[in-house]
Amino acid sequence: MSRKLPCPIQRECRICPHVNASYEKTLEEKSRRDLKQLELAGLLKNTRIQRTIASPRKLGFRTIFKLAVRKNPDSQSIDRFRLGLFRPGSHQIGPNLVSCPLHVSSLRALLKTLHPILEASSLNPYDEASHHGDLRYLIGRTNQEGNQLMLTWVVTRNVEEEIRRLIQELSRKGISVDVQAMNIHPDRDNSIWGKETRLISDQKYIEENLVGNHLELGPMSFFQVNPWQAENIYQRIDRIAQNQKEKKVAWDVFSGVGPISLCLARSFERVLSFEENPEAVERAKVNAKNNGYQEKIDVAGGVAEESMAKIPDWAMNPSLIVVNPSRRGIHENARRALCQIVRNRSDVELVYLSCNRDTFIRDLVDFGAYSIRLHELQGFDMHAQSDQMEWLGRLKVVAL
Repeated sequence: MSRKLPCPIQRECRICPHVNASYEKTLEEKSRRDLKQLELAGLLKNTRIQRTIASPRKLGFRTIFKLAVRKNPDSQSIDRFRLGLFRPGSHQIGPNLVSCPLHVSSLRALLKTLHPILEASSLNPYDEASHHGDLRYLIGRTNQEGNQLMLTWVVTRNVEEEIRRLIQELSRKGISVDVQAMNIHPDRDNSIWGKETRLISDQKYIEENLVGNHLELGPMSFFQVNPWQAENIYQRIDRIAQNQKEKKVAWDVFSGVGPISLCLARSFERVLSFEENPEAVERAKVNAKNNGYQEKIDVAGGVAEESMAKIPDWAMNPSLIVVNPSRRGIHENARRALCQIVRNRSDVELVYLSCNRDTFIRDLVDFGAYSIRLHELQGFDMHAQSDQMEWLGRLKVVAL
């Protein structure tokens, strides 16, 4: 009797190359592959390599989906809508992902119920070639408990009345969406988000609890897709903070809604957070207040490299700096600013959390030119079943 595969459409989808293979084997392979690239770049000399942390959940760990909505390319199907991801290296929509095994059960239930409702609606799926249609993307999020849902509709025009009707239809079918938002994106480009986001619901956020901290997440808030693994990472950063000798000032660069800042505030007298996204800045301030750290955490809004040029006097000498950039890594100007700060203080430690090996290597090479070297490295499998790894590096100035 053949084994039932976790994902029967893996070959057609190709987004998760390892979902039907041995988890332990593929985790070892991708961890070893990344370490080899770091070694070839000359970055692992005198570096302590900690064991890689597997994802607590191999399947059903994604608490967010971000799906393209396109005209169904299958001419034999009666369905109008295709909810999926683009095939790697293209802008061709892949198979329907209304029952992806990586999504948590509440998101699968939402998509399974929503798809036929969309088919019966007056909305039309977006067509890139003609630049016609209403609905471009659907972004959904839940929390670890799966008891709160947030859904953002990325549309080409204001279709709020129809969205409200569809939300009501979802409710009649047993799916309650707590936070509803509409993002209007009329431009002919490949970006997911438009410039204007409108809340449709009275509720503005969903709630998440990690490492004993209460967080509020809004429609535009970045947050890790795998909160069970994120908790492992934040606990590691918490321990690093606790073991610092000097605990007056810490920085959290690219702080998002502030989960790392909250961990740092447990050990440090003051924390300066840097965040570019305006919604995340407001949520980070609220999260600091809700957890009793409003007097400890200051959130600086704006681009990191610009904010670093106007540091308040009290924050001039951090002993711990945590950076958690996007896949693009750290901007050249921000790298230069960080290098100057770290190089001038031999006792400061830089913790770099990266989700992209290539930009991680690029940035570490730049740091190395300032004698800022990697002394400890640990991998975390944030995106199980993919080729991607999350790396946490600890760096310090090395005397020549």
